[in-house]
Amino acid sequence: MSIVGLQLDDAAFAVARDGAPLGAVTPSIVHADPADATRFGTLAADAVRRTPHRVSYGHWAAFGAGTGTAGKPGVSDGAAARAAFTVACAELRQRVAPHVAPGDRLRIAVPPALDTDALGWVLAACREAALPVDGFHDAAALAVAALGLEGEVIVPAVGLTHTSATRVVVGEGEARRRAVRISRDAGLLTVQQRWLEMIAEAMVLRSRFDPLHEAASEQRLYDLLPTAAARAAREGSATLELPAGAASCAVTLSRDQFAAAARPLTRALVASIDALRSDGAPPTLLLSETLLELPGVVEALSALPGVRLHAMDADLVARAASMLPVAADAAAEATAVEVPLRRGIAVGAILGEARVVEIAPEAARTAPTHVLWRGSAIPLVPGTVLEVGRAPAADGIRLDEGLAGVSRLHCTLRHGPEGVQVIDHAAYGTWLNGRRIAGRARLAAGDRLRIGDPGVELALIAVGSGAATDAGTG
Repeated sequence: MSIVGLQLDDAAFAVARDGAPLGAVTPSIVHADPADATRFGTLAADAVRRTPHRVSYGHWAAFGAGTGTAGKPGVSDGAAARAAFTVACAELRQRVAPHVAPGDRLRIAVPPALDTDALGWVLAACREAALPVDGFHDAAALAVAALGLEGEVIVPAVGLTHTSATRVVVGEGEARRRAVRISRDAGLLTVQQRWLEMIAEAMVLRSRFDPLHEAASEQRLYDLLPTAAARAAREGSATLELPAGAASCAVTLSRDQFAAAARPLTRALVASIDALRSDGAPPTLLLSETLLELPGVVEALSALPGVRLHAMDADLVARAASMLPVAADAAAEATAVEVPLRRGIAVGAILGEARVVEIAPEAARTAPTHVLWRGSAIPLVPGTVLEVGRAPAADGIRLDEGLAGVSRLHCTLRHGPEGVQVIDHAAYGTWLNGRRIAGRARLAAGDRLRIGDPGVELALIAVGSGAATDAGTG
């Protein structure tokens, strides 16, 4: 008997057997074409912009969003529920069942977005696909246990339509999930759409070629996104080129541009992490390498005081699930009416040789010399204070009347012996890189302050003495 592990992550669907991956990690996207065979994962994504009406990417999310009741849906559950269930069954039959031999058992690592009611739907779909499930296991706890991490660990994750963070505590030889935060404000699909629009705008400005004007060129651009974003995160910029009539159109975009478009996602991640971490404790974060490849993620998380970042392989959870010890009652569990969800995983028995990569924050953060506001670079002079608000001092930054969540004196930027600090004076709060500051915080070049809701942003930069004048005229 072998154990097959399923990583039921809609952005990173993966299968493994006895610790070895079975195929690539791909998104849970299904493309059903009456004139062609149903396609899954990357093959389905290759047509998602050409024929979007034939694509499903929300079937697992539908279960986690409270669609119907637990168990196999019936006629009364509605057309949307039945459609999601049908697609989920088809995906399990095509992507998982071929790897499960007679006598094998299936262990499913589930993300926090799927609650216990949702798992009733998942179990029903597995049984419809003749898959012998003998356990559900919390994906975050499983990852922490597999890598042998200690203490309190927060595991951020990004799905196709949501972000999440899970706090896992290790104690007495067990990694156990303690708390979860889920945000449905942004997900990977939201970011990809913003990237498409950003690139299209750049191409229109360069050559008046709009790659979103028809499905074929939109699909070509969509196919380039993952590689381009990862290259920008790694190298600082990426060039994208598309055929445009008899010629071609190429634009180069920076890491910062990709990161700015992804800011709703990084803000949601930081907010979830902040809500989970213990007061005053520097957080230990465990992220998938796929998440680390998104521009702006490392920078946003590194801004958390004292943060320690660790990376894991994209398919680690699937491999860890396939290496869990077989319980004596596994056969009984596989046919039971209810299959348990285990939020605690024994540490030290899974993937002991797994690679753990620690991502170091920037070794030295450069102190800012100017703050950007409405195209001007306002100098931060040593020994002075710069007021920000609706009624600051004469030489301060005056924000418009009527902005929601902005005080008369909202915050001050102080350049003293300890560097440049922001000091919050407002009941509404001041946000640094998506995180609300507690009283005051030290600033560095590249940081962004948000004031108000939805708010205005101030960017902190560092310029040389010879560049200050040019920056001030931008």
